[in-house]
Amino acid sequence: MPNPSGPRIVVATTPIRPLPTDYAPVGSLSVLSALNRAGYKNTHFYNIDLLRPSYEQAVRDIAALKPDVFAISAVVSTAYEYTKKLSLDVKRALPGTTVIMGGNLGTSAEILLRKTGIDFIVTGEGERAAVDFMRLWETAPKSREEYRQVKGLAFVDGKGELAVTPYAEPLKPEELYDIDWGILEDLGQLDYFIVPAANSGKLAVTDREDPKIIKVKRDGKTVAMINTCKGCVARCTFCHRWDKGIRYIPVPVLMRRMDEMMRRHNVGFFRMGDENFGSDKRWLSEFLAEIKKRDVLWRVGGMRVNSITPEYIDLMKAAGCVTIFYGMESGSQKMIDVMEKKTTVEQNKRVMKWMVEKDVSTIIQLIVGMPGEDTGTVAETCDFLRYSATLTPDWDPNNVSVNFAQALPGTPLYEVGRRRGLIGQSLDDEEEYLLKISDRDARDGETAINFTEFPRLLLERWHYDLQSAGRFAFIEKFGMEAYKRILAKSALFEEEPDSGYFASPARDRVLESSASTDKLHQQADRSKFSMSRYPSILALIRMRKFNMLPILHPRLFMRLGFISTWIVFINAARKYGVAQIPHMVGEYLSWRVTGLFVRRQGFPRLSLRKMVNENHLPPIPADSPAMESLRAGR
Repeated sequence: MPNPSGPRIVVATTPIRPLPTDYAPVGSLSVLSALNRAGYKNTHFYNIDLLRPSYEQAVRDIAALKPDVFAISAVVSTAYEYTKKLSLDVKRALPGTTVIMGGNLGTSAEILLRKTGIDFIVTGEGERAAVDFMRLWETAPKSREEYRQVKGLAFVDGKGELAVTPYAEPLKPEELYDIDWGILEDLGQLDYFIVPAANSGKLAVTDREDPKIIKVKRDGKTVAMINTCKGCVARCTFCHRWDKGIRYIPVPVLMRRMDEMMRRHNVGFFRMGDENFGSDKRWLSEFLAEIKKRDVLWRVGGMRVNSITPEYIDLMKAAGCVTIFYGMESGSQKMIDVMEKKTTVEQNKRVMKWMVEKDVSTIIQLIVGMPGEDTGTVAETCDFLRYSATLTPDWDPNNVSVNFAQALPGTPLYEVGRRRGLIGQSLDDEEEYLLKISDRDARDGETAINFTEFPRLLLERWHYDLQSAGRFAFIEKFGMEAYKRILAKSALFEEEPDSGYFASPARDRVLESSASTDKLHQQADRSKFSMSRYPSILALIRMRKFNMLPILHPRLFMRLGFISTWIVFINAARKYGVAQIPHMVGEYLSWRVTGLFVRRQGFPRLSLRKMVNENHLPPIPADSPAMESLRAGR
């Protein structure tokens, strides 16, 4: 067994949003727990995302810890710039330290290994690969070739060639997220992720007055996140992940973990941090029977619309579920097929109807700007939003999250971008793109590629139209007073800062996105709204809260539609700079004129994966064969 006082291993996270995420760092914790169980006790967790030190301080802290192995957890590709800079500076300060990285950024393994200070990349689940790597590392192998023994690893071999070993065997379901929460407890950080319910705005979305939630707050309970499964039954063409298929943690194992959290931390509300909850109905039925005995409330972070029925909504609600989120993504069947969602618009509509009838809260989550998006598909999605907003006067039509399509490595969307020349095809060009999207959010669209055949100014208009469609329909049917009653209970009038997770128009923007991560820890001023002092149009203009104008004064935009165009212009100028507006207008006018003389070909009704795999777009000859499995995703 390794010496308990053996190699010093430091695992660090990277800052990925304007504010620290309250999603527990389960990847880092899972790897650290696995290392500790294997006998590697000389470990330290440096949660940069939570602590938000200055960049210089982070480098000093890591240098002071003097790790033999420094591991970076980069869970998203937008962490590239920070990861590159940190790995290079740690290497300069500690030239003898081995730097290894895990997380979805590893999809860009060739760029990372040739242009940063990273020596090795874990490609997939890190729990097993990290232990196998450390056991080999301790033997001080004479050549890098020996690391081919470790499954799920990428590195540059002694000949300067890229080596990517086969994926490791997946963890058994009972091994998933087998976390020692004492790691955070010993650091005094657990209270950030298990928080008093009275201080959390995460309990429900549309119904802040639910008596069950009030009771949880009154009884001094806490809110905690837990994972029930890993993976997904679908392979959406914009989504990147390492996992193949889906594995559910056995219910007895899961309940032991939940019982422990309830006993030790007085948890009364669980947030299920999964993207594909409950597709296995046998598992779901067993889980519901067990959790119902616990008398706790819970929220589902991700469920598929083709995995739910009215009967299961009833059962989930009876077992304490108060919120279910779905990745509906679009109201257009064409776009759903391009995304390879394996769902239908009718399923989206049925689920919205059931959620309203059962009084369970949700948010409509959409993606705009995928290849094939056009005025017709956007109109279809607007129709879906109008339908949803007019089901009941108790639904907040601003509970809509609209993100621009963001191309991430390891997805068919990214490969379509490369093969169409929208993303450069050389390593230098790919790195330039990774730097461009670093520390940027998909909801803002500044760095989103325009995959459509339409000018960018029209994409900005589509974004506005999608945010407005349900709101206008709600007011037309139920009236302005009903709308104001809904606003009074909405997230807009909360004082809790916006995490940036949901791209909801009812959320004021806390921090501007920045290419410099050093700005992430700086807090921006935030104006608070109240129903007793409802802000006037002039007040919002003085505060430069232009994005709040259509939300708080929608009738003005309903009556005077041309004002909407100016809001789109102002927002575009804010995002892209005033100097870009003439170019965007020129692009739009050129598109309109060209359309008078040229018949445009429509986008083929194919999933993006088929476009790539069936060579509808030619492959790139310069691509390294070793990267093929990473580019293809799972």
